[in-house]
Amino acid sequence: MRSAGKLADAILITAGCSSLLFLLFNISRHGWTLHYLSLLLVAAIFFSALRLSVSIKGNVALLLLSTVVGLYGAEALLGQVLFTPSRFSAWDWLNFPEDVTTGIAIDRIKKQKAVNASFDSRTRLQVVQDLRSQGIHAFPHIFLSVLMQADGKGGITTLFKTGQEEFLPLASISHVTTVFCNESGEYIIYDSDEHGFHNPPGLWQQDAVQVVALGDSFTHGACVPTENSFVSVIRSHFPATINLGVDGNGPLAMLATLKEYAASLRPKIVLWFYYEGNDSRDLDEREKNSLLLRQYLGTSFSQRLIDRQEEIDHVLTAYLEGAMQARGASFDPEAFLKLQHVRTSVQSVINKRPARDGLPAELVEFLKTAGAESAKEDLELFRAILGEARASVAAWGGRLYFVYLPTWARYRSPDLASQDRAAVLRIVGESGVPIVDIHTAFASHPDPLSLFPFRRHAHYHINGHQLVAEEVLKRLEKDGTGHR
Repeated sequence: MRSAGKLADAILITAGCSSLLFLLFNISRHGWTLHYLSLLLVAAIFFSALRLSVSIKGNVALLLLSTVVGLYGAEALLGQVLFTPSRFSAWDWLNFPEDVTTGIAIDRIKKQKAVNASFDSRTRLQVVQDLRSQGIHAFPHIFLSVLMQADGKGGITTLFKTGQEEFLPLASISHVTTVFCNESGEYIIYDSDEHGFHNPPGLWQQDAVQVVALGDSFTHGACVPTENSFVSVIRSHFPATINLGVDGNGPLAMLATLKEYAASLRPKIVLWFYYEGNDSRDLDEREKNSLLLRQYLGTSFSQRLIDRQEEIDHVLTAYLEGAMQARGASFDPEAFLKLQHVRTSVQSVINKRPARDGLPAELVEFLKTAGAESAKEDLELFRAILGEARASVAAWGGRLYFVYLPTWARYRSPDLASQDRAAVLRIVGESGVPIVDIHTAFASHPDPLSLFPFRRHAHYHINGHQLVAEEVLKRLEKDGTGHR
């Protein structure tokens, strides 16, 4: 009986100490967050159990041991053997960031492969690895949110520092083969320009840049062949057009990009592409909490990124190589200890809800959140950002245009579309910035959903990009602005 009691004590003490060590590891690795209190609570429960009777302690220890063995056995099975959404999500942003959830990603791939056997279902990492096996110096595209993290105090900080100052690249590695995205069955792969953007080589050396485009993934060119993106179509009319759009950018990141790069180009026309699907959320959920990004508002602050490409290439190369190595590893100790696959699988079951109007419940919830009405202070922040952008462009004699890009939801389930549309357009109008409202063109199209790949929630299809470009070009032609 005494030996059984000692064994139970050893198990409980080990469990309590392990909880405390895991707490310290998490704090040192990721900083303090409130939910780490649960580890303190668990440790306290284990240590308190030492005061129980021998028989009760034995039962608690046996239950604890069997639970731990069962959970970590399930983690090993899910992570290394079965192909499930939990295993799929282990690829993280190296997978399909254009999908709302991993479950939707898997469902999309299965359905599309059923009708198109040649649909490329590889992960982004697998594409990079395959290209490298052919001797091609390839990297996955990286976007802003990957390079930012919570600071544990309600703010957002960057992964990189130079001395004591934050350092935030606003584009990718220069002069490398870049693996972007895949929604229609084929990966978009391009060679980045001298500053890591999605442009043909040599544009930065031109004496007079006519047009600069700012925006997020839609402007970046997701997910159509390079020559079919709306910026490329605009470039066919105005050859000196430079694309500064980057996947994941919101209003503050766009303003930062304008000041870091467009200001040195001094284009006659700056096209600000606003995507109603997530620009407000990028601003209120992430960007406004970054002290670095807020410095671009109302000040002459600059990171001098246009002169630091060698440094940008160095830090991003090191980061991406590390990320790819970690994702490609057969075993991730931290993910295993945190029961990543078990938690994801349980969460997917909990979140599994009936479809609404033929749409997955996860997508409906995502669209509701993305389209929710912004707080008044966030709309005023947007007003300030747009005013700063307009003043910056006017300072070199250029003209800013605001291009409103609608979501798939606006034509499939209008009640789930952005609730900020009227407020945003009112702010733009009051700011004196000309508006090109793409929703007007999409709404008058005989079949707006055909402008999206497979008629699903996604970026625009080729014909959608073509329509955006046509509307922009018509407005520029009407204004007599920026002729060749």
